[in-house]
Amino acid sequence: MSQHSHSMIVKDMFRPVAILTGLLTLFSVAAAAESGSPVLLYVRSVPITIFGKAGEVIAIEQGNGAMGLHLKEADGFNVEVVNQLKEPTSIHWHGLILPALMDGVPFVSQNPIPAGGTFHYQFPLKQSGTYWLHSHYGLQEQLLASAPLILESEEQNAKADEQYTVLLSDYSFTPPAKILERLKLGMPSMGGMSMKKTPATQKLYAQKWDESGGFARTVVEGGLPDTDVKYDALIANRRTVEAPEVFRVKPGHTVLLRIIAGSAATNFFVNTGALSSQLTAVDGKDIEPVPGNYFQLGIAQRIDLLVKVPDQGGAFPIVAQGEGTNQQCGVVLATENEKIPKIPLHAEFAAAGLDNNQELRLKATNPFPDKAVDRSLPCVLGGDMAKYRWTINGAVYPNRKSLDVKEGERVEIVFRNDTGMTHPMHLHGHDVQVTEIDGTKVQGALRDTVIVPPKSTIKVIFDANNPGVWAFHCHILYHADVGMFTVLKYDGADTQFWQPEKTLTQLSNSP
Repeated sequence: MSQHSHSMIVKDMFRPVAILTGLLTLFSVAAAAESGSPVLLYVRSVPITIFGKAGEVIAIEQGNGAMGLHLKEADGFNVEVVNQLKEPTSIHWHGLILPALMDGVPFVSQNPIPAGGTFHYQFPLKQSGTYWLHSHYGLQEQLLASAPLILESEEQNAKADEQYTVLLSDYSFTPPAKILERLKLGMPSMGGMSMKKTPATQKLYAQKWDESGGFARTVVEGGLPDTDVKYDALIANRRTVEAPEVFRVKPGHTVLLRIIAGSAATNFFVNTGALSSQLTAVDGKDIEPVPGNYFQLGIAQRIDLLVKVPDQGGAFPIVAQGEGTNQQCGVVLATENEKIPKIPLHAEFAAAGLDNNQELRLKATNPFPDKAVDRSLPCVLGGDMAKYRWTINGAVYPNRKSLDVKEGERVEIVFRNDTGMTHPMHLHGHDVQVTEIDGTKVQGALRDTVIVPPKSTIKVIFDANNPGVWAFHCHILYHADVGMFTVLKYDGADTQFWQPEKTLTQLSNSP
């Protein structure tokens, strides 16, 4: 069977599956890798309960119920995705450097996996770190069709005595297609929050830099940032703060927290509270450690935080607050027999918008080698909230336009955000390095998803060394699905699956 062809329909696998309360207790798949057989990853509908109300979401899980994947770089990637949904799907391996036809984007790198079908993804792994996987079909990502993808290395394991993964999500009981319909009509897309008028300025939580302690929380006066959706809940590892996941840790141990923003339309601020921490990696790539207890985390980005449990032990909430809201979610690190503190559902003040404060201080541990830029590509981000029209370089996808490169080039992308919203921009199949932020040159972090705040200009570079046709888009789900999407196309690339005219068929299947 070809690596990018569909195999026979899998039958008799539609058994009911309960949501695991320990979502991210990820199991090793080394045995399957050693045997040469693929790891089976099932995409299926499962029940969820949020604030006592039942709903239905999508899980991407192994046969033993473990969500997502935990792999070793040396074992390579050998995964068979089994679609047990009633509609097509396709799974993208976010941040991985992989062959273009393994990238999992329907009508760009493959055809969708039909209901009941399978797809075999196989390629060598070139990375280690914190990554994630999610559906790239229609609006399934809003139905929590996402999971961690942890690529283990001995070097990373040596950083800490214990490590845990936290997947942050946003949840609405409103069907995703209904959310999008309301947005297109210029109506507020409500979850459980009221839409009462807010004052022009108010007290907000924001991030500041403290020379003595690093990134910390402060209170400022300002206006709420523009956001698309008012959610019923923010959740961490598929739990609300009413019953957060508790990681039982040892006194005196160093703990590595891998935190993933797997949300559809929510940026976060992550607060480690009484535990001072060090930010050691972003988007799976090491940076020079930065101290603090309050960190920005944009949609689709990841942060690795290294914290030390006090020798006397205790219980320590790790709280994530949504940008532009006072909603919170989180987990708790607690030593044995410690009483678990209650995390407030709402913070005292709403959170401000993400900015460049954090990004300006990040430095890559392994920056790109110096090389002259061969090609500079403009990426002007435009849009209109009232009309709900979002563009790249003035164009709405689907179209036949592309950003073109040649293999071997050092390429620069110049992001210019002309809108009043923050856009998390994700280039598939490549790492980029931040080199300039609003005119200030930096030897910044390596990333796969770049936050571009309102009215900001950010430059990044990458090496065009992975031929293909690659999706390039805003990672706010609803922005991408109404047009803030394009492709990066290599000269001479295989375009057999790039069929933009079929892209809109995904939305017609969305619930």
